[in-house]
Amino acid sequence: MIKVYSMKNCKYCEEAKKYLKEKNIPYEEINLSAKENGEARRFYRELGIHVAPIITGVDKNKLEWIIWGFDKEKRIQLESIIKDGY
Repeated sequence: MIKVYSMKNCKYCEEAKKYLKEKNIPYEEINLSAKENGEARRFYRELGIHVAPIITGVDKNKLEWIIWGFDKEKRIQLESIIKDGY
């Protein structure tokens, strides 16, 4: 299952979710702005990730992957992952 860690009022988060919906790819959204998701927010900050969205999943080889941000380059990375089987 793909997870999208998003922030409130995040343009790129909305673009990533729209992209996944258009491709009919199920995902779980975790709102990092929500108080109950503070542990996830701290975890990614400790990794040095200070942008959203953070998109994670496991590929067909059971390897975890992570993409943060959603510009043209990140969209191409996600397309490649989806094409290869996520």
